Amino acid sequence: IINHLMETTAARSSDARGKKVRRYLLARHGETNFNRDRRVQGTLDSPCVLTRKGASQADALGAYVARRQAGGTTDDVGGSHLNDYDDGGDVRTLPATEEIRAAAAPLITRTWCSPLTRCRQTYAAVDGCCSDRAPISSPTIRADLREVDFREWQGRLRAEIIECHSGRWNAFRRDPKSLRLDGGFAPVLDCWERGLGNWDTIRRDAAAEEGGGDDAIFVMTHGAIGQCMLLQSLGISIDTYGKGRTYSFDNCECVEIEWEDGEDAARRWRRVHPKATPWRSAGASMRMASGAELSCSRINDKVP
Repeated sequence: IINHLMETTAARSSDARGKKVRRYLLARHGETNFNRDRRVQGTLDSPCVLTRKGASQADALGAYVARRQAGGTTDDVGGSHLNDYDDGGDVRTLPATEEIRAAAAPLITRTWCSPLTRCRQTYAAVDGCCSDRAPISSPTIRADLREVDFREWQGRLRAEIIECHSGRWNAFRRDPKSLRLDGGFAPVLDCWERGLGNWDTIRRDAAAEEGGGDDAIFVMTHGAIGQCMLLQSLGISIDTYGKGRTYSFDNCECVEIEWEDGEDAARRWRRVHPKATPWRSAGASMRMASGAELSCSRINDKVP
């Protein structure tokens, strides 16, 4: 098993052609007062702030990142997340052997963050959990990592929108990309285009560093833009957006994507926090998305 881990770890940073294989971690912010009250926040900033629950969620995400940075999360090549090493609440590295170090998940070397306060608060909590032995860098703030823009719906209770704009709301439930707000603005299409631009910028930035490859890039963002970016990384069309739990993000949920430089789609992905799941290939995800009609229940439960 150790030999298998070492061989796979050696292969993960570059393929036979010398291309780099990188990891991208997409995380959503903690619960806000608007999430709690079921109020649409979209691109609104103040007064959208983390609740006490949201702050606790951010601390838990920070604990995961700190363990990873300290070498305490293993990179299970067989499918599932093996273990997080946490001795009595103290972040420690695994036993210092070459085999274990080879099996550790790639460290985060670059970070990005939405400009909105709820993401900055969550990132600050994550950063605060990482000690001098396991630091993360100051994030690059990117405006296009902001949440989906719901314009005139923002700041209003979901129940109010359903009552006053039932036609548009029902269209949104059936086919999110078809929603048009005042002036013909298409929130999901706009969000999708920003996601593509985010990937172009983030991946070009990662590829520009000489000698990089066996590393991870952490992106603190929002539920809708995060879902768009996850689908895009897997080569799945916008038609799947908002139509199931599979690709959505709960508060402070984090997914990991393995993606080779120069390739149109990632190799595989998994959830790493708060509950780890087995790796799933991009090909399998694409087949599932194209071969089955996903439930729309998720969009009924969560408000961006």
